[in-house]
Amino acid sequence: MPIFVTFNIYLFYGLVFFSIGCAVVFRNFRYSQLKVAPTLWALAIFGFSHAFHEWSELYIIIFSHDIGQQYQLLIQWLSLAKLLLSYIALMVFAWQILSITTKRVAMVGHGIILSILISYLWLIIPDLHDLAANNTGFAEASQYTRILIGFGSASLAGIGMAVYGNSLRQEKHHYGLYFVISGVGLLIYGVLSGLVPTDSHHSVPVLRTLAGGLILVALFKALKVFDLEREQVTAAKLKRALEADKYKAIGRLAMGVAHEINNPLASSTLALDLWQRKNPEHFSSEGDYLNRARLGIERASSISKELLSYARPASGIRGNVAIEDILKSAVKLLAHRCKHHEIQLNCAAHIFLYCEKIKLEELIINLLCNALDASQLRQKITVDVTEVDTRVIITVKDVGCGMSKEALARATELFYSSKPVGKGTGLGLAICEQITSLHNGKMNIVSELDKGTTVELVFYREHC
Repeated sequence: MPIFVTFNIYLFYGLVFFSIGCAVVFRNFRYSQLKVAPTLWALAIFGFSHAFHEWSELYIIIFSHDIGQQYQLLIQWLSLAKLLLSYIALMVFAWQILSITTKRVAMVGHGIILSILISYLWLIIPDLHDLAANNTGFAEASQYTRILIGFGSASLAGIGMAVYGNSLRQEKHHYGLYFVISGVGLLIYGVLSGLVPTDSHHSVPVLRTLAGGLILVALFKALKVFDLEREQVTAAKLKRALEADKYKAIGRLAMGVAHEINNPLASSTLALDLWQRKNPEHFSSEGDYLNRARLGIERASSISKELLSYARPASGIRGNVAIEDILKSAVKLLAHRCKHHEIQLNCAAHIFLYCEKIKLEELIINLLCNALDASQLRQKITVDVTEVDTRVIITVKDVGCGMSKEALARATELFYSSKPVGKGTGLGLAICEQITSLHNGKMNIVSELDKGTTVELVFYREHC
C-alpha cells in the first residue's frame, strides 16, 4: 500500500478515537441525572490512548527503515503495551457500563471480565521471559491481547451500552437509540480489532476507521442529552429566580395590605365589644348576628396574620434546639384542639437541630393543624423524629381524609386549599415549605384520598 494512503488511513483512524475522547471530555456532566455519566471518563481515556497508539503506529510505519534491528523487538513490545493499556481502559468502561444495567447482566458481564483477565494472565505470565525473547513469542502475546482483551473489552462494552440504551428506549427516551448504535459500533470494532489481523487485508484499517466513525457519530448524538439537561437546569433556575422575585413582590404587597386591614379589623372588634357592654339587654336577641360579625372579623384577622407570617423575613437567630421540646410546646399550644385526638410523639431527647426555634415551632403547629382538620375525633396522629447520619427526619402522619392526586399536586400552592370555604386560607403548607427551605431542608408529602397524609421533613445538620 502506498505510504500516502497508509498515512491518511492511520491519521483518520487516530483522529476518530481522539474525537471520541473529546466528545466525552467537552461535555458538562455536572447537572446530569443519567447513570451513564460517571462511567464515561473511562471511555474518554480509551479514546485518547487508542488515538495515541494508532498515531505512534503511523510513526513506526513511516520511519521503520530508520529503526535499528536491535530495537525492532523492543518497539513491537512498546506498541503492544500501548495497545494493552488502551484496551484496559475500555475494559474498565465495560465494567462500569455493565454495573448500571440489570443485575443479571451485570453479574454475568463482570464474571466474564474477571475470567478474561485471569485467562490472559495465566497465558502470559508463566511464559513472559520466553515471549519477550523472539518474534514468535511477540506474535503469540499480540494474539492473546487482541482476542482476549481487545475483543473481550469492546464486545462487553458494546453489550453494556446497547442494554443501557435499550432501557432508555423503554422509558420513551429517544436518545436511547443512539446509545444502542454506539454499542453496536463497539461490537463491530471489537470483531475487526480483536479477531481480524491487521495484515490479513489492506482494507482492515479502513473498516476499523469506519466502525470508529460509527461509534463517534452515535456517541455524539447520544451525548447531546447532557446539553439538553444543562439547558433544562438553566431554564429551571431562571424560572425559580423569576418566581422568587414575584413572590417577594407579593410578600411586600401582602405585608402592606395585612397591616392596613388589621387596623380597621381591630377597630371593628373594639366597637363590637363596646356595643355589647353598653347594650347587654339586646345581646340575647341579636347575639347571633353579633357572633357572625365577630367570626367574620376574626377570620379576616387570621388571614392577615398568616399573610404577615408568610411575608415576614426570618429573624436569622438560630441555635441548637431539642426537637422534643418544640413538639411538646406545639402540642401544648394546640391543647384545646388536641384533647379530642390521640397525639403520639416519638422523639428521643438527644435529637437537636440548629434552627430558628419560633419558625420550626410554627412549622410543626401548621402541620398538626392540618392533620387535626383532616382527622375525625379520636383518630391517631403520629409525629416521628429520627436521626440518620447527618439528617434529622420529622414525619407527621394522620389517617384522615387525605388528598386527591389533583389536590396533592397543588398542596403547597399559595392560597390553594382543599378545605371547605371558610375553613382554610391556603397558606399553611406554603408557609411550611418556606420554613423548611429556610433551614435547607426538603418537604415531601404523600397522601391518598380517605387513607391519610404523611408529611416528611428532611433537615441536614448545620453547625453554629
